[in-house]
Amino acid sequence: MKTLAIDLDSVLADTMLIWIQEYNIRKKADILKSDIVSWDISQVFDITVEEISQIFTDIWQRHWRNIPPTEPNIGMTTKKLHEKGFRISILTKRFRPSVVNVAKWLDLYEVYSDDLLFIYDDRPKAEYPFDILVDDAPVNLVSIKQPKLGILYSQPWNMDFVWATRIDKLSQLDRLI
Repeated sequence: MKTLAIDLDSVLADTMLIWIQEYNIRKKADILKSDIVSWDISQVFDITVEEISQIFTDIWQRHWRNIPPTEPNIGMTTKKLHEKGFRISILTKRFRPSVVNVAKWLDLYEVYSDDLLFIYDDRPKAEYPFDILVDDAPVNLVSIKQPKLGILYSQPWNMDFVWATRIDKLSQLDRLI
């Protein structure tokens, strides 16, 4: 059985929609998700890396119920992938305080997974056990070596990144694998 690893933020959970709302409140700004044209948000907006992380931590602690899935029926999509014979692994880099609410969010949207792997350090995702990784961050895909496969989940911040295999919705995996 092949393992399909799926990133959480911006692949399953459309976290940036709530992140932007919080950023706009804190900075008295009016940005949109489409304005985030680089993975390194600190290069696009007047914000430090620490502030970026703090907003992510805050929204997962206080606003996790408001984070929408990236597409309707995300739970059914993950279940169908499992029924096609894949072991589903959610592979996400986290700060420890968000772990409980991430699990609650996955339950709320009935996201199917065989395991849930939280990364707390800077170990590259490519070193984890999977056959296929779906991620929105190019940095997580570039170190993947065959026979593993990396699939880029399209978001405004990765549109300039050239990658052979790209999807706009998780439900499009059906046609690829």
